[in-house]
Amino acid sequence: MHDERRRYFRIDETVGIGYEVLQHSHHDPLQEEDASDEGGRMASLLDVTEEQDATIELLLSEVEDENPKVAELIGLFNQKLERIVNHLLMDSHTISRIAHKVKEANISACGIGFVNNEEIEEGSSLRMHITLSPGNLRIETNGRVVGCSPNGDGESYYWRLDFFGMSKKDQEALIQHIVRTQGSQLKNLRDVVY
Repeated sequence: MHDERRRYFRIDETVGIGYEVLQHSHHDPLQEEDASDEGGRMASLLDVTEEQDATIELLLSEVEDENPKVAELIGLFNQKLERIVNHLLMDSHTISRIAHKVKEANISACGIGFVNNEEIEEGSSLRMHITLSPGNLRIETNGRVVGCSPNGDGESYYWRLDFFGMSKKDQEALIQHIVRTQGSQLKNLRDVVY
């Protein structure tokens, strides 16, 4: 895991962070496995849904030329199904109702570190909702606490988490954001030097 972490760029940035503790480290390992499975299932479901949407759009564009009414009917069924799925996802995402706090964070495609006001046990699992700027890019993933140490002020702790169960779409968006931001930060640094 340590080697994997080094494969990705890391940036310091201000991000919105919301989280829900799925379980603490002292819980039954079977519960942790269930939470991991749940995050993985959600990521897989979103990946499959995205692939199916692309296929449906492609097939609809082909059918539309041959029979516009059939294409319209299928399009309406697809929209209806999409509304139902989105409603179910909103109900299941209690994380979306959790207030985000803006924090300075060190983030990569495989993990994040930030200061928080509460202590948490290493090994605890979280459901996380991260908002990146510009563009309000929203990333949902699970995170496992790999470190929680006093921040030196006697009031806060530095949390380090590894991501798991992130969808391919979110991971790709996060990687692109980090590369763009790092390029911008390096350009600003060069402009200051010259």
